[in-house]
Amino acid sequence: MKVRILFSIVIIAFIGGCRQVKSSLPSVTGSVYEVLVVMEPEQWKSSAGIAVRELLGQNMAGLPQPEPMMDVIPCARQAFTNRFKSSRNILMIEISEKYVQAKVIYSIDKWAHPQAVVKILAPNDSSFVKTIVQYGDKILNFFIVQERIRLMKYNSNHVNVAAQNEIEKIFDMQIDIPGEFQKSSQRTDFYWITNDNVKIRKDIVIYSFPVKDSTGITLEYILEKRDSVMKAHLPGEVEGSYMGTEYRYLPPVFKEFSLKGSYCAEIRGLWKMINGAAMGGPFYSQTRWDEAGGRAITIEGFVFAPGEKKRNAIRQLEAIIYSVQLHKKSE
Repeated sequence: MKVRILFSIVIIAFIGGCRQVKSSLPSVTGSVYEVLVVMEPEQWKSSAGIAVRELLGQNMAGLPQPEPMMDVIPCARQAFTNRFKSSRNILMIEISEKYVQAKVIYSIDKWAHPQAVVKILAPNDSSFVKTIVQYGDKILNFFIVQERIRLMKYNSNHVNVAAQNEIEKIFDMQIDIPGEFQKSSQRTDFYWITNDNVKIRKDIVIYSFPVKDSTGITLEYILEKRDSVMKAHLPGEVEGSYMGTEYRYLPPVFKEFSLKGSYCAEIRGLWKMINGAAMGGPFYSQTRWDEAGGRAITIEGFVFAPGEKKRNAIRQLEAIIYSVQLHKKSE
């Protein structure tokens, strides 16, 4: 008998009078991009558990070394006490014959704030695995987006106001640059700022260039523009060296979508130092089309952290880039 899979989205929103309820919730615990998976130990070892680990533990694109999309912490149902209910991300799994069809339920701030909870109900392992295959990307994206929202909230409360104002004057846009970014430089249609950290260095560059329409914003054109801009504005310490794009080891990944009503092209890839020291790392960029201004604006974040994990650093840069607001006269 074919098992019907019902996809149910339940978002618990707290607004108005519910703000008091939200404020009474404890703060979330756990590390960023960490998911507590609550399921029976025997199911964790079965095909159901394998499906969960493959979904959440898949490698994140655009990193020089393998790092998972999410860190997975297994928890038996009987061990899921109040101590664990404040976890920032929770995936609850119930596989039982009492359920006649699979169901996915999404919740916000169920036991803590700001918390993301996904509950999957299924009658058996086979039905559960089918649900993961069909809705796994949405489940994973739910956790990723909630982590981004948390980071964006933090950044908005810790803004480098001077940098924000400088960028607004140059590009007619707003972006929440956190206070840890202090050292900066600006030129015509170009801005660079860094946290200048020895262990995990994070940089952001912004530049614009004229385009007639979004059809001119292709992967090849963006990368060509990137290489020319970086060569002109970010030279290395060795004479003749400059930052470039790594094409051989890990080709850049390109994605197009609409963001806040505007065309957006996203690239994940690796950078390297050309004709210089053996330096490199991951970068993430968004190129937004400013239709009214007849231009494209690229906002890129890149990381240099030899010997360190880089996922969380590049995710923080993503959150900063997602905060970009083109002003109304541009949009």
